[in-house]
Amino acid sequence: MHRNSQEISLFDHSTSSREREILEALGEVYSLIIVLDQVEKAYLKDCLSSEEYTSTVNKLLAQYKTYLADEEVAKEFGGLEQFRAKYQISASNAITRLERGMPVTVEHAIQTKNSSTALSSNGKNISGKAVAEATGNFITVMDALKLNYRTKEKLHPLMSELLLSINRAGSQDFEYRKKLVEWTVKINKMNISQSLEDSDARELLFDLEAAYKNFYTLLE
Repeated sequence: MHRNSQEISLFDHSTSSREREILEALGEVYSLIIVLDQVEKAYLKDCLSSEEYTSTVNKLLAQYKTYLADEEVAKEFGGLEQFRAKYQISASNAITRLERGMPVTVEHAIQTKNSSTALSSNGKNISGKAVAEATGNFITVMDALKLNYRTKEKLHPLMSELLLSINRAGSQDFEYRKKLVEWTVKINKMNISQSLEDSDARELLFDLEAAYKNFYTLLE
């Protein structure tokens, strides 16, 4: 028996081109969440190296933020938990990573392959290149706060890069890491339209200055 095949349209004929763009963007966000969850599981099963995992997750997080930087897409998205509930997404590993806003290797200082290292006077392994990068990143974030940078869009990438560069500097314990991670997560949970309160900005600057001084004591 011959059956007529009929193409099924993803959009109603009355859907505007802009509405289609928004829906397509949300579809990409959905796909990113699913892919991120698989990457998280692959890393937990030791199927990915720390380097591969970190690079992939950073790329996925950047794409996720890029789509949601569009105000209309973000409005339709509504929030991670709302989006998750609406589409019944059960990707718990990905949801956690999106809430934290950084790879687990960055959050917990899991070492990746370092560049050339040297020994500090106390015998700890130190990456000279990463020390310079971390120093520059500390100064960059502190200067940004002094210049009244307050939004998630501006501060979160700087904080993430700072943590990553501190990790690259060596495997020694860094007592202010937890505090910097907490600030990075707090900023990541802000809405695009939100800004840090002046009191929070002053507290963050204080913690950064203390962390910067402590970082150098580890190099002595």
